[in-house]
Amino acid sequence: NGFDKAHGLATGYRDFIDNYWINVAGHIFNGYKRWIAEQYGVLNAPSGYEDEFVLFEVFRGKQHKTLEPTYPQSDSNPYDEVRGLIAMFNDGTNVRYKGSVRLTFKNKFFEHISGRCSLSNWVDIENEYYGKLKELLAEEDAVVRSEKVRALNRDFEAVKKRLENYLLQIVNEAKVEQFPSIQEAFNSIIDPNEIAVGKRKMLVDSILSKFITTADGKDIVQLDKEEKDPGYLFCRSQDEERMHYAMKHLSDEQSKKSSCMAFSTLILNFNYTQTVKQLYVRDWDKIINIHGELGSQQNPIIFGYGDELDDDYKRIEKLQDNDFLENIKSVRYHETGNYRQVLDFIESDVYQVVIMGHSCGNSDRTLLNTLFEHPNCISVKVFYRQFENGMDNYSDLIRNLSRNFNDKAAMRDKVVNKEYCVPLC
Repeated sequence: NGFDKAHGLATGYRDFIDNYWINVAGHIFNGYKRWIAEQYGVLNAPSGYEDEFVLFEVFRGKQHKTLEPTYPQSDSNPYDEVRGLIAMFNDGTNVRYKGSVRLTFKNKFFEHISGRCSLSNWVDIENEYYGKLKELLAEEDAVVRSEKVRALNRDFEAVKKRLENYLLQIVNEAKVEQFPSIQEAFNSIIDPNEIAVGKRKMLVDSILSKFITTADGKDIVQLDKEEKDPGYLFCRSQDEERMHYAMKHLSDEQSKKSSCMAFSTLILNFNYTQTVKQLYVRDWDKIINIHGELGSQQNPIIFGYGDELDDDYKRIEKLQDNDFLENIKSVRYHETGNYRQVLDFIESDVYQVVIMGHSCGNSDRTLLNTLFEHPNCISVKVFYRQFENGMDNYSDLIRNLSRNFNDKAAMRDKVVNKEYCVPLC
């Protein structure tokens, strides 16, 4: 969701998890940041709290064994701050309160992703879910394994619902503005310099098919021959002649602009939000919200994993346990006609893929592989992120892209060089 984040929306998974712990801390400690600033001088006892993820208990007048006996190593995020305050209440630092507190996770998957945020300052919830799913492959008892995967799916469903509510709140409160550079990208041509060497003939054929004859009905290649010196010896084949004419034609900037403008554009939106539709969709563009839309019953959000190319996926299928496939995206895609519409588009003509804000991680690997390795795909161009220190993430994006290609030779030919790519905004 780099596209949304580039427009100032706090829609990342880390944003979601931090927001949750800030709210929980507000319920439990009521102004915990002020307490930290006062060097752990607590004015009031904490309050009990419970939701679908956690249970926070307060034991007054007695000490109780706790699962948080020491301070965490870092207080870089709201979850660590909460853990630090819990430890403070239980190690005697707070002389104004006699008692102890305890935090228990009711949702083990949410405990896991909160911990991952604490360790790495970043988390991909879909990848973490698939990792937990694969761990269950080691369970030999089929009954126990089924119970565990159902518990994991229940926990994951609760996270999904909470995430959707969070995103609805974010988009309802946000004011987003259009970036001229992104709008220019939507209006840009398919530059022949960006086309895979092995696909240039396909582009030429596509262009020539749109204006194959002149006003008097003559084939444009034949017309080109007649305008030449009659003494010129033609030794090229018809295909070579067409290529020669087209490349000469496209070397002229004005001709390039008129001939290489995309005849149609499909916006494949991987986000659940409508940012791209609000700001950039033109009347003639087609948009498909491939992962669903917030608050929609007709197109519910698809949240899970989509890497059928992974080595362990075949093992999952062989289990013949449908619970393991509950959150696999390829299964969920059949609930709407969106995926078939994508296939219709990529079968219709040659196309260039332009990537804005998608990390190209493995959680969408199956769909991305279909787009990138389709015979009609003639180019893959990324818009990268430019950091304030002058660095960028172009190289990281290309490494992620490479995992979505089985045909590495095609990858090296199709992916556009950095010199022809620009920052997202």
